[in-house]
Amino acid sequence: MNRPAGAALAWLLASVLFGWGCTAPAPQGGWAGWRQEPLQWAEFFQLWHRGGDHLLLTFGPGGTKDTTGIFVLQADTGKGALPPGAVRFGRPLGRVALLSTTHASFISALGLADAVGGCPHTARLRAPVVAARAAKGRIAEIGTAEGLDREKVASLAPDAVIVYPYGTEAASIAQVAVPSIPVAEYLERDPLGRAEWLRAFGLLLGRSAEAEAMVEGIAARYGKALASVPEAGHRPVVFFGSSWRGSWSVPSGKSYMAKLIGDAGGSYLFGEGDAGGNQELTLETVVAEGARAECWGRILELDRPVTAADVAGDDPRILALPAFTGHGCFYANSTESDLFGQASLEPDVILLDLIGLFHPGLRGGRQPVYFKPVQ
Repeated sequence: MNRPAGAALAWLLASVLFGWGCTAPAPQGGWAGWRQEPLQWAEFFQLWHRGGDHLLLTFGPGGTKDTTGIFVLQADTGKGALPPGAVRFGRPLGRVALLSTTHASFISALGLADAVGGCPHTARLRAPVVAARAAKGRIAEIGTAEGLDREKVASLAPDAVIVYPYGTEAASIAQVAVPSIPVAEYLERDPLGRAEWLRAFGLLLGRSAEAEAMVEGIAARYGKALASVPEAGHRPVVFFGSSWRGSWSVPSGKSYMAKLIGDAGGSYLFGEGDAGGNQELTLETVVAEGARAECWGRILELDRPVTAADVAGDDPRILALPAFTGHGCFYANSTESDLFGQASLEPDVILLDLIGLFHPGLRGGRQPVYFKPVQ
């Protein structure tokens, strides 16, 4: 997470609350012979192949109408024309720089922590093996008080820089003569879609088979957790949102968080909304609608124990609502767990956390990892 506290929370809310739609593009000039490989959940990248050549197509917030990059792994330049604008790699990436600490978890999960050569704010790396390498000085600090240290990036001579498709840091990398690969896993609305980005990293790093196996395992565990929720039974009404300076916003009914709440056996309070982003609410609406909620959740970034007042935005009217008087409030604290990185690879763990919150009888002796009740 490479941002100040307020910006980090805003970025997280964008990643967990927003949802976007996209449709498959029609192949155009230079795409002759390429065949798309099926993805099960992810919407913001595609994989293609043509014989032994492999292609990664990445998208931004606008979905497939917003192509952000075309990257081809092709050992032999004489094997055929490439799509316009494609960046060719003659072999899997051996050394990369990151603009976001969150992507270190994907690379580390594939057993390639030593492929990370540089990253801004290395002290904030959370993936254990990558963080240990940074602590030993084996990962270069490429961030400065003014932003990205472009000269340091160039001196590392990475095969590519993994970026996110927004912000000034991502734009500034264009001034470095190194290919940049935008990764937008945070836009995925399906929890398994975020985990499926392992396949994109696997292609780039030469670990496709391992990535496939990992995604299958994650999906199987998610399915097992999902099956533990009774189809018939009480589904508590759940409020989930964010407060900033007295204003509240909530995710749409087609968002990442809404999907998790529904899969965990909850009834998301604003589940009927299908807009692409957050819905801004007045405090009066929050109090009136929130009175129906039995559970109330929020994501925070605090370096101390979380209280009910923190979840309520320090508002006494919200603290008086049934979800709080009935001890139904819960939270995820990014200073306690790697919500921005490892959590994307563990949607099954998040799901089990939420199941335990909404259906305590199913919790057993399990301790929550990401989403926890306020004590």
